[in-house]
Amino acid sequence: MCAIVILFSVATYLPYRAAAMKAFDLDLQDNLDTLQNAFREELRESRAGGKAGLDALRTAADESLGDFRLNRLYAEIRSGEAAETPLARLQQVGEAQVDPAIGASEWQGLAAPPDGRTLFLPLAPGLRGVIRTIPVGDGRRATFCVADHTALVDQTLARIRLLLFEYGLAGLALALAGGYWVARRALRPIEVFTGQAAAMAASPSTPGARLAISNRTDELGRLGESFNLLLDRIEQSQNRTRSFIADAAHELKTPVAIVRTEAELSLSADRTLEESREALAAIAAESARLSRLVSDLTLLAEGETLEHPLERRLVDLTELVHEVARSLRALAASRDTTLEVEAPAGLEYRGDERLLRQILVNLVENAIKFSRTPARIGIVANREDGRVEVRVLDEASTLSVEDRERVFERFYRSKDGRGDVASGSGLGLAIARWAVGLHGGAIRIEPRAPSGNTFIAEFPLVPPPPAHAQEKHQGSTGRFS
Repeated sequence: MCAIVILFSVATYLPYRAAAMKAFDLDLQDNLDTLQNAFREELRESRAGGKAGLDALRTAADESLGDFRLNRLYAEIRSGEAAETPLARLQQVGEAQVDPAIGASEWQGLAAPPDGRTLFLPLAPGLRGVIRTIPVGDGRRATFCVADHTALVDQTLARIRLLLFEYGLAGLALALAGGYWVARRALRPIEVFTGQAAAMAASPSTPGARLAISNRTDELGRLGESFNLLLDRIEQSQNRTRSFIADAAHELKTPVAIVRTEAELSLSADRTLEESREALAAIAAESARLSRLVSDLTLLAEGETLEHPLERRLVDLTELVHEVARSLRALAASRDTTLEVEAPAGLEYRGDERLLRQILVNLVENAIKFSRTPARIGIVANREDGRVEVRVLDEASTLSVEDRERVFERFYRSKDGRGDVASGSGLGLAIARWAVGLHGGAIRIEPRAPSGNTFIAEFPLVPPPPAHAQEKHQGSTGRFS
């Protein structure tokens, strides 16, 4: 602000000073023109009266300065190539007596060529003059000098400088006061936010604590809303983490208890070989269950808390679907279930083969576990509307609308899936949804008539397939719908 005041003052003062000095010089020039014209008239009259040479010049100079005296300005007329010969001089400027403004030695440098050129220059402190040299005939020339005190202009400029200084200080003081007021007003919400944030940091366990925003339309209000959104996400993340830990502990508790109980019973009593084998079999089964659960928890935690880069490469989806079906036929046979695959030859998709296999395994295993027996489970893969679609059709109880929304949550089981017959980690569908989302796709469930569910995983084509890879098979046609 100080720099602005200084620049404004300088920008205001300099043009006014230049205009004042220009007006002063123009006034001097007008007086010089008047003196020059009067000298020419007197010179003609003097020569007409019979005078010549320096006498005529001196007579004309005296007569013209006699009339010019009324202007109350300093004036001097000289003759010669270097203005070395004084003709006449007025030393009275206003009420003051003025010594010769220009010394004899200085005239030689100031006498301009006789072309009527006008020179403006300071002659002494507080005295400014104008000089002009003209030819006057007979090979002679005359040099005129008119000067005046600059006291009035200097006083006016000094007054303007003082006013600019005073007004500048007053404006700077007002700007400082106003800026301080504005800054305090602008920073008050930040102080409030800081206090609220400090209070929340002091008691981080307080649920639902948010910044109180008084004005949601300004920048600070929008910043506060963004901060509250961040707090919402952090709280949701913490809640998910707590829920994840609690669910994982609950799921791990049962197999650990079984393993411990069987081990303690085997150690605390004499048991037959057959009983020991049964205990070891139970321990092995629960250990396998624990292993699967830990593996699923690790994979899901990796997906939710760490960056999981995709290893995209061209995968023959048709072959992958058949491989998954072959690997699960034994499980399906144990539940009197038939797996039927429908996929066009050469169906390719660029994705992470490990995760794609995990998606298919989880969806098909889920269908096998929850379908009524005997059952016929369909696996359909095709390309449709610029995307690859995989459908798994089961013959389980049709899920309700609420269950279709929640079945992809960790450890969630529908009412019909809470029996021993459907043992598992409860993480398969959660992992499937995460893996599909990682590919930029989506997964949903549609009911089948008269009963059953269709799990549909959609994957966008990334990048778009070349022309030769466009499949002739569009939509789902065949045995399953």
